[in-house]
Parts: sequence; structure tokens; C-alpha cells
Amino acid sequence: MKPTISKRLIFDHFANKTSPLQRTAIESWLTDRENEELYYQWLEEWERNHLQYDAQSEIALEHFFSIVEQEDATTPEEHASFRKKLANWTKNHVGKIAAVIAIALGIIWYNRETINYVSYKTGYGEIETFQLADGSKVKLNANSVLTLSRWNFGKTKREVFLKGDASFDVEHLKNNQKFTVNTPENFTVEVLGTQFTMSARKFGSKVVLTNGKVKLHYVEAANTKELIMKPGDVVKLKKDKPMEITHTEAPETYSEWENKRFVFDETTLEEMAYQLHETYGLEVTFSSQTIANRQLMGSFKGRTIDEFLQSIAEVLDLSVSRENNKVLFTDH
Repeated sequence: MKPTISKRLIFDHFANKTSPLQRTAIESWLTDRENEELYYQWLEEWERNHLQYDAQSEIALEHFFSIVEQEDATTPEEHASFRKKLANWTKNHVGKIAAVIAIALGIIWYNRETINYVSYKTGYGEIETFQLADGSKVKLNANSVLTLSRWNFGKTKREVFLKGDASFDVEHLKNNQKFTVNTPENFTVEVLGTQFTMSARKFGSKVVLTNGKVKLHYVEAANTKELIMKPGDVVKLKKDKPMEITHTEAPETYSEWENKRFVFDETTLEEMAYQLHETYGLEVTFSSQTIANRQLMGSFKGRTIDEFLQSIAEVLDLSVSRENNKVLFTDH
């Protein structure tokens, strides 16, 4: 029978008092994200109430004073011996304490991201919806990561970090607290309560506003700029290129990836290849640059990635072959 996972058992685990069977059960229990959150809350509580290093200060002080008391009845030779003994004792004990502190600080530094932040992730080909502590909902496309503060989110500010694609349904709070999405691609989206889709990928970034109003902060030619977006606005950002803004009457089509559908708007096959690499881990190549430069328009749906690839090949009158994660497009 599997052990029941309780706070007491987890506290015993932190104190190295669990059996191999219990540790295995805890590892299995931690595969659930909600349990992982609870685990770190209990870890914080346990660490507040338990010192990681017991210095045994009373015993150490008694030993120290027993040495000091020798100084009043010493000859010059004994006095020198006493000084050497005291120096060695201090060096040894301070060294142990310093070593423990250094190890503890090293562990904290190495695991600082895990301790301070929680990350929601999807793998290649996965799409998943998450609800945040403030009630906001986020749907992540394949191979995407959303990171936020484990302890402060929703308390003083609502700030998240996105790498990949996501659709946001942001909850409006009574105190009008802003919701900010940061990206590694030099742009930030600031909202109060709205629905929008955005992408932060190496090949380019995009923000599509469905409802509400957002303020976009971005960098262009080394200058920081701002743009207030309206529903239907589509903003595209690419490195070393000016920001591009268009308008659509159907912003929902830009999140068709939620239904495993691809929407292309004058997208080159080379850009499509980047998308397939980011979302499915495929290495797409072309037999010529002419093929790579061909453009796609419209919506494509495939129950499988192979069905999607075949659809693209048929529309553009090309041949496609796939071996594991390698895909090649050629002329007939």
C-alpha cells in the first residue's frame, strides 16, 4: 500500500527521516503541478522553523571559555601554547561554519529559479490551459513557457514572463492592478483586463488584441516606444525591422493553434519551418531557396503533423518527405 502524503510525512522527508518507499511515493506525488506548489509552500514553512545548521553554540562557548580560563595561570611558554591552541580552535570551528554557510548559499543560488518562480510548460505538440492565482486563464501553445513569481504574484503586481505562444484571458481586479507580460524579445504587453494572443519566438513576435485595450512597450532602432492597441489590431515585430501594424475583423483566427490549425498570412515556407521547429521540434529544409521563399495564405488543419505537411505540399504542388524529425520539401 502506498504511503499517504501528508504535511507530517513531507516534514519528515525534509528532516531525512523517510524510508525509500516513502521517498518513491513522494517523487510520484510531485509529478502533479498542484502538489509541487504545495511541496514548496511546506518547504518554506519547514525552513522557517528549522535551522539548516545546528552550531551547538552552548557547547562551543563552554569549550572556548575553558581555554580562556587557562590564560591567567600560564608561564610565557604555556601562554604561547595557549594562543596557538585558541587560534587553531577558532580556525577549525569558523571553517566548519563557513563551509556550511557556503554550501547552503550555493544550494539556494543554484535553485533560486525553482524557489522564487513557478513555471508552466508545454512540450512539443502539446497545448494546455492553466488558471493563475488571480483568476486569469492562459492557454499555452506547444513548446512554450510561462514563468511568474511563486510568492508575490497578485500581491503587489501581476507580472509574468512568456517564451513561446499564449492566449490570455486576464481577470480584471477591483484595485485595477495591471497585468504585465514580459518577453525575451524586447517587448512587453501591459493590460488591465482583456483577451489577447501573443507570440515571442526567435523568428519573430506578434500580438493580436481580441477585446479590451493593451499598451505595448517595444524597442525599435535602440529606442523604447509605446503603442496603444485596439481590438483587432495585429502587431508584428521582427529583429532589425520596423514594427508592423495591421487590422483584422477576425482576431480569433490568430489563435487557431488552440484547435491545432495553422493560419498563414503571406508567410514564407522558411518562416513556417521556424514555426514547425519551435512547436514540433522538426528540422525542415528545402531543396532550393526558391521553394523556401514561396508564401502561404489561408488556414490549414491537420489531425496529425504528417497530414498538415502533406496539405502544404499539395497546395504548393511540391513533394514532401519525412524521416523522424527531418522534413524535406522538393519540386516534383
